[in-house]
Amino acid sequence: MKFIKKYYLLLLLIITLTGSVIYGTYAMFTTSIETDMVNMDTNMVYKFKINGTQELKVSAGSKLRFNAEVENDMSGTISYGMYYKTISPTTLPSGAIIAQVSDDLTVLAKGTLTSGSTKTVPMVIKNTSDSDITVEIGVRTGYATESQGVDDIIYNDGEIPITSFQTSEEAGNDSCTSTVECTSECESRQVNDEWKEICYCYTGNPGSPPPRTSSEMLAYLGLTSNGTKTSVTGVSTTNEGIYQTTDDYGTTYYFRGNVTNNYVKFAGYYFRIVRINGDGSIRLIYDGTSAHANGESSSDRQIGTSAYNSSYNDNAYIGYMYGSTGASSYSATHANTNNSTIKTSVDNWYKTNIEDKGYSDKVADVVYCNDRQIAADSSSYSGYGSLGYGTNKTVYAPSSRLYTTGWAWESTQEIKMTCSQKNDAFTVDDVEKGNGALTYPVGLITIDEVLAGGGFEGTSNSSYYLYTGQYYWTMSPSVFSGNDAYVFYVSSSGYISNFSVSNTGVVRPVLSLKSDVTLSGTGTQSDPWIVQE
Repeated sequence: MKFIKKYYLLLLLIITLTGSVIYGTYAMFTTSIETDMVNMDTNMVYKFKINGTQELKVSAGSKLRFNAEVENDMSGTISYGMYYKTISPTTLPSGAIIAQVSDDLTVLAKGTLTSGSTKTVPMVIKNTSDSDITVEIGVRTGYATESQGVDDIIYNDGEIPITSFQTSEEAGNDSCTSTVECTSECESRQVNDEWKEICYCYTGNPGSPPPRTSSEMLAYLGLTSNGTKTSVTGVSTTNEGIYQTTDDYGTTYYFRGNVTNNYVKFAGYYFRIVRINGDGSIRLIYDGTSAHANGESSSDRQIGTSAYNSSYNDNAYIGYMYGSTGASSYSATHANTNNSTIKTSVDNWYKTNIEDKGYSDKVADVVYCNDRQIAADSSSYSGYGSLGYGTNKTVYAPSSRLYTTGWAWESTQEIKMTCSQKNDAFTVDDVEKGNGALTYPVGLITIDEVLAGGGFEGTSNSSYYLYTGQYYWTMSPSVFSGNDAYVFYVSSSGYISNFSVSNTGVVRPVLSLKSDVTLSGTGTQSDPWIVQE
């Protein structure tokens, strides 16, 4: 990934040849674009029209990688030739190179194209001189005939055909091993009040976005981390930004407090980013049919209400899925054979609104943790043991992170994003990290994610982004009291507590966008990240 300061414009070029061209005439490509920020189409490609020019500025000591895609949408075969023209200075300084990238020295910057075909030309402008340079990149085209071949194209004064070559290594990107398949994705992002250009080069079909690591996704969103935070001592009411910890896939980055840059619009609905998962996917919580401000109480920020489980009188019912009731073993009790009431509600919503509408190809299969591990100190709570089956009183691990053994709130509450038991790590197809028990890749928020986001056990908070003014369920078990199964929830005042599973609470699905999604926007309420199709 490459960063270039705000006054460098790193573009992915498409040279679109349209309209009617008569024999012997030639057309240049593109329209001019301002050099601070550019608009993208849904494929993260910059599109250009004929009869224009494109200027690119590359600072001293910098390089710029991009693809030019020449397309023939005319009725006959055309000849084309790419050129550059120096704007400032008037001649190319020593140490500046403008070349196509081709490991096998295949000529791509000129040639012929049959009707309806395209040619991708990986390009590099490398400026090792002491001066900034501004150049114009263009293409001349015309119908191909015996007398009008690629070597017969007429260029205007100052237009120099691009004939130089650079290998992938020379061009400065070791990850691009196949020139023809080497593709760049570049975009302007504002990072700490400064515009930066972020570019990825990767192999794959031209136009396909690259997968990203969690740190690359953080940079892609124009965000920076404030460091590691694995526990909290109270609520967060201010915009604390981004912190990091570890999840099942690696380093995860989470939003904390009164943040206002984590809005996403996807599948016609609004979501808030909870965190960037360790694999680079983006974990979202449902937030309504419109974008709601922090502190706003609204019943629109949910898909409906549901009991967590319709029954409550067995350890089994703390499960997002559960096994046998009245069983005599932990494993039989917590087998993933039956859907909870709330899982059925979440699955039905996902099928109708994501799967059936064709959006599921954007959704990642990652772990949703229903942490049913028995607390190590479960027997230290008065009257409780550590059996976890039938009607035996049991404390589950999430409770021990929030309560002392005397049932007072812990003054420091631990954030745990890893899932201790594979049986509790709900996934669809991923059986390496997860249990493969889900039908659809969707779940609920965990109590640890609420803590990370700005909540706290027993303390009201209407200022953080996870407050909705409604009681809503998490996926984290609390205790089985001997008579009743309890699961954690977020109250209408924004504090964390636990609830009998038979009570009715709000349902807010959580899903994750794949790490290769293309987004536009800035993440604010008025300009949310929009998932491009």
